[in-house]
Amino acid sequence: MRTIPLPAQGWRFLTATWLLLLLATMLSPALAQSRMERSGVTLYWGLVPAAVVADKHALAELHGGPPKGGVQVHHLVVALYDSASGRRIEDAVVRAQLSEAGIVDEPAKYLLPMKVNDQASYGQVFGVAKDGPYRFRLWVRLPSRTDEIEFRFDAWSPHRAER
Repeated sequence: MRTIPLPAQGWRFLTATWLLLLLATMLSPALAQSRMERSGVTLYWGLVPAAVVADKHALAELHGGPPKGGVQVHHLVVALYDSASGRRIEDAVVRAQLSEAGIVDEPAKYLLPMKVNDQASYGQVFGVAKDGPYRFRLWVRLPSRTDEIEFRFDAWSPHRAER
């Protein structure tokens, strides 16, 4: 059998399709998910209710446990790729800060390395008090670079229809 190599653009398409299918099968359709590209890094992110993650992982053991207080808990999942080659980035340091209108911002949290279907990803739990929109600032530091790459995106609560 002969192997036909795919160009980087083909790999990016297959990877993106795989990630979207993964998120679609793992999560409900109402969840926020998106793709962004900056400075040679492609970011895929998803915001899911922690209850979805709790079906597969104990929240008490996941990223230090859920936030305290009467807040809704969501899990931010991030996958990073080298935009040129389409290769998954497994050795980054990732931080994210959540902002909600009218609430003082908490310090940024590190997104810990994790495996999703044996693929390198990064994740962290965040407690939210309102329906949204939530504004995330996310910083990625690669071992080969001295600067951080900043991404900004907005998300809505997957629970907002239930209130």
